[in-house]
Amino acid sequence: MAPSPSFVRDFVKPLTFHPHVKFDPKHALARLQELRGNEEQSRAVGLARQTQDERHEEEEDELTRQILVSVYAQFLESTLSQALEAETEAEWWSDVERTRWRVFWYLIQTLPSRVSNLLQTTTKAAENIRWSTPRPEVIFTSFFPHLKQRRYLYRSETFQKLRLPGPSFNIRKELVQSIRNFLQTIHKMLLVPLHYTLQEVSLKKQELLRIRDDRARTIGSLVLLRPEVQKFLESKVSLPDNEPGQLMHLTRDLLLAVNPESVQDEHNASDFTLFRLSTLANLSQRNSLQLHTLGLSRPSRLTRLWPRLVFGPPLLVYSTYYLYSSRGTLLNFVYDAKDVFNGFIVDWCVKPLAGVLDTVKTSKSDQAGWLVTKEGVQADYDSLERMARSLASDHLRYTPSQLDELSARIRLGDLTPVLKLYEEDIKSPFKSAVGGTLLRTVFIQVQKAKVDLDQALSGIDRLMKSQELTFAFVGLSPAMAIVYVVGGYLRRIIWPSDHDKGKYGGSKARERVFWAMRRVERLLVLDQSSSRDAVANNLNLNANGASSTHPSALTTGLLILSLTQLRTYAEKYLPSSSTPQDHGSSSTVAVPSGSNIGSTAAATTSSSNSFSFSATSLREAFLEDLSDLQDPELGVDQKRMVVERMWRCWGETVFGRAN
Repeated sequence: MAPSPSFVRDFVKPLTFHPHVKFDPKHALARLQELRGNEEQSRAVGLARQTQDERHEEEEDELTRQILVSVYAQFLESTLSQALEAETEAEWWSDVERTRWRVFWYLIQTLPSRVSNLLQTTTKAAENIRWSTPRPEVIFTSFFPHLKQRRYLYRSETFQKLRLPGPSFNIRKELVQSIRNFLQTIHKMLLVPLHYTLQEVSLKKQELLRIRDDRARTIGSLVLLRPEVQKFLESKVSLPDNEPGQLMHLTRDLLLAVNPESVQDEHNASDFTLFRLSTLANLSQRNSLQLHTLGLSRPSRLTRLWPRLVFGPPLLVYSTYYLYSSRGTLLNFVYDAKDVFNGFIVDWCVKPLAGVLDTVKTSKSDQAGWLVTKEGVQADYDSLERMARSLASDHLRYTPSQLDELSARIRLGDLTPVLKLYEEDIKSPFKSAVGGTLLRTVFIQVQKAKVDLDQALSGIDRLMKSQELTFAFVGLSPAMAIVYVVGGYLRRIIWPSDHDKGKYGGSKARERVFWAMRRVERLLVLDQSSSRDAVANNLNLNANGASSTHPSALTTGLLILSLTQLRTYAEKYLPSSSTPQDHGSSSTVAVPSGSNIGSTAAATTSSSNSFSFSATSLREAFLEDLSDLQDPELGVDQKRMVVERMWRCWGETVFGRAN
């Protein structure tokens, strides 16, 4: 993973380094050596050319500063690229290590190279006369090369011979134990390749993390050196007498940061400063990391694809042949699926929807009852009235006016005259049943019960009619829910919209950014350098002592790695303003030949530290926060406050997490 080009550009911007200026440190070193040689010759001959010497001194001073800034930027960029590459490969091995299926698939992918390594080892060993039979160690070290350097990881107890039952033991018990040991041995032998493959993956991941931490420590040392480099660039005007000492200390710190062994080779050098600058320039040209040669990178694309390329076509041919031979069954399945689909659409979607439309279109008065009809209820009322009037006219001798009054009372549900007659009849039931009115009064009460039942059913019918539209939608809603879910899924597959693709890179990109931001906060919280500095400077604490402590070099380097990932995400996915401009581009100053580099650095520094800049877009504001976090002059507590501000401002917008 290549670092974001804007990181190095923005980080060294206070040092007046412009990324578009083509500058070759080796040519500048050759010119610097030439100027030093001319100066020594002039002093040896005793020539008095003060003006020319001053001009050469200014050119020498500017070349020194340009070489220093250029080498510093090259080391920062190359080391950051190596750390990101190591971290990316470590994440790939971590994904392989996560499940046994991935470990097994990696073993299958690398099986040809392991077999080739075994054949080469066997061929070389066959040429040795003392070599007789292949041992398990040779086979496993050929299949798993990491065992050659780590013999202690080889478990020879897996291949121990089975114990034979002795005469002093129970034969049956010993036989059962032998069978159990044999099955356990077979099980172990089947799992041993998977175990050693997992071991190999874990060791590669650990080695990559070690390289990542080593490069991160170098990055942190370089980042923490920026204030010192900036102070040296500004020292031409303020501290001209201490400049040579500053340069010697600065070049020594740079060498200690990038390659501590090279400091030991400078004892025989006549000019320490020139030697260190030359060493730094040479190291910057050779600073590279080849993970492939170390055997730590992921397998090649061909190695990862060969199982699919080899086994894919035969499986495809077999699947095609199987599908063709089963075409009758498949056709029946298709027809059944078609019938099910048609039945679902017609019976569960179209017809219920048509019923809903009919319900809405038809008024309640025009609809027939669900349980009883209005005519049936009226007929039962009329029958009850006629039966009561006939009984009252025959036995109670009611006049027409009394009969009309009885009809009105019957409509109100009052059958008191009939009930009184019934009460008199049951006093002599047999006599009344044979020659009286008992049966007629009983039948009238049966008819009254039927009328009451009709009234109850009419009430239920009216209630159901009032909720008829609700019942229609209840019957239609399951089918509509299924259609909505399936239709939305198919739409997202066939016609993905911008909303489906996800805002700001989608859910996966935002999740990666969330974990990167969490690691930034965790690094700042768990950093122990601030507490150690506070204890060491316990006698010199002041009001700003808590905020002036800086994280360690390793913490700073790991912090820069996470910030680079966040910067890459922001530059790729976050929206910028309508008039895109580089953050702080107004403070970018090129390095012209013969310019006053000290005053230029001071102007650039004051411009970069100005608080008048106002972000006009989400991307610029986000990059502002990242620039604050990568600033080596801010302490741990100040960076924690920046992290809290980022969670508060971007927690839900960018990271997808509400604060």
